[in-house]
Amino acid sequence: MTETKITSISKNYAKALVETAQQSNSWDEIKKDLHEIFDVFNSSNDLSVVMENSSISTSSKIEIIDEIFKGKINEKVLNFLKILVEKNRFNELGAVINSYDDIMQQKSNKKYVEIISPIELNFETRTNVLFKLEKKLNCEIIPRWSVDKSIIAGLMFKFDDYVIDTSIRTKLESLSKSISR
Repeated sequence: MTETKITSISKNYAKALVETAQQSNSWDEIKKDLHEIFDVFNSSNDLSVVMENSSISTSSKIEIIDEIFKGKINEKVLNFLKILVEKNRFNELGAVINSYDDIMQQKSNKKYVEIISPIELNFETRTNVLFKLEKKLNCEIIPRWSVDKSIIAGLMFKFDDYVIDTSIRTKLESLSKSISR
């Protein structure tokens, strides 16, 4: 269940979940449940194989879902899982979750941004980077900080389908390519 490419089908299912969340005002609960479900299936390859196996009956798969999740997650999310099974779309679960998260970000004016630096940044630098990025993107940033020494200097920002790369490594690679032409 590692395939998470967002398709128009997964977007449609995510939109249905968003509508459900709006009606019941349970955005965060549904998001938490979805990620919990994904973690369960991602941690058990055998379980994922069973759920995606077309030779196993739909009723057996629904029994498995009930046994694992009934009473532990929002009833609407449980029913949603069953619909995915019934429509033979369980393999879309990861993409649906990603799409749901994207829609939530847009509605809440928040963006998850991976910020990669060559060294661990101190609090003051992180605060300054966040301030400038929030001003530039006009939204609240939820950062995921990471270190990659190979970028030499500068920063990389990854969000949505964008990569903003201000690293020296990239500038040197670009310079090298233009010289070798």
